[in-house]
Amino acid sequence: MRNERKYKIISLLTILLAVFLLGNCVRELPRMNAAVEKQHDEYVIKGAKVYAQNCVQCHGPRGEGVIGMPLNRKEFKVDYQSPAGKQQYDMLVQTIKQGRAGNAQHYQWEKTADGKWISYTAMPAWGRDFGGALDDDYVKALALFIMDPTGEQWTLPGDTALAPFQDPNYDKDKNGQMPLPDAQGVDAATNAAAKALLNQTTKTLCLTCHTIGARGAKIGPDLTQVGSWGVDQKFLEDWIKYANTFQPKDEDKTPAMAHDVRMPVYWSANRATTSPQPNLTNPVISTGIYYMPRFKGKLTDEEIATISRYLMGLK
Repeated sequence: MRNERKYKIISLLTILLAVFLLGNCVRELPRMNAAVEKQHDEYVIKGAKVYAQNCVQCHGPRGEGVIGMPLNRKEFKVDYQSPAGKQQYDMLVQTIKQGRAGNAQHYQWEKTADGKWISYTAMPAWGRDFGGALDDDYVKALALFIMDPTGEQWTLPGDTALAPFQDPNYDKDKNGQMPLPDAQGVDAATNAAAKALLNQTTKTLCLTCHTIGARGAKIGPDLTQVGSWGVDQKFLEDWIKYANTFQPKDEDKTPAMAHDVRMPVYWSANRATTSPQPNLTNPVISTGIYYMPRFKGKLTDEEIATISRYLMGLK
C-alpha cells in the first residue's frame, strides 16, 4: 500500500514536471522568435549606417539606383531564410564582398536603340578578404538591410539619429565662395553663373546632397564626372526638373521621370568591355520613390539650363 502511494506521488510529480517543462517550451518559443527578430532589426539598423556611409552615392539614398543598380527591387523583398531568399542573400553577400567588374570609364551609360539606358558601372570589392573595408558581420548587416521585406528600411539612411549621412564640405575661399572645378568646353560666363548658383545652397540645394570636386555632400552621386556618364543636356534638365512627383501647389503637373527613363535599367553582364552586345531581356527597375526633389518652379528654366551645361562639362 505504501509502495503504491509512493508510485502515485512519483507519477504525479513526473506529470507536473512534464507540464512545467512543456509550459517552458511553449513560452520559450516566442522568446526565441522575439530574440531572432530583435537581432535582425539590429542588423538592419547597423546595415543602414553602413549603407549611408558607403553606398548611397552609387545606389541612391532610397536604393533607387543611380550610378549603381537599383536595390529596392521586388526580388530583394523576401525572407532571407526562405529558399528564394537564401539565394538572393548569398548573391548579395558575394557581390558586396567581391564587387563586380566594369569598364575603364567607371561612370558610363549608353543609350539602347529603344531609348533605354545601359550601364557598365563597376562595383568595388567591400569585403576585407578582397581588399575592402567591411568585415563579414558588416557585410551580413548590409545584405539584411537591403533585403528587409517591409521596404521600410529605406527611410533609415536619412534618419540622422540612426544612420547619419556624412557632413558636407562647405569650406569657402577668401571670397566666401566654395571653390568648384571649371567645366570643360564651357564659356567663362556659364562657368561663373553656374558656380554662383551652386554656391547658393539654400536655393539650388545641389551641394547639400552632391559632391562636385572637393565640395558638397555625399548623399547623392558624386557629380564630378557627370559629363562622362554618357547622358545629354536634355536628360539632365529633365532629371533636375521632374525628379520627383509634383506637389498639389505646383503649377506644372508633369509626372515624375519614370525609373526606366531616369537611370539605366539594363546592367551589362560583361562589364569588362565597353561595347558588348547588351542583353536586354531582363531590365532591372526600382520600385521605390526618389529622394531627390523636383526643381521645376523652384529654379527657372534658364537657371536649370545653366547648371546642366556646367554639369555636362564636368569630365
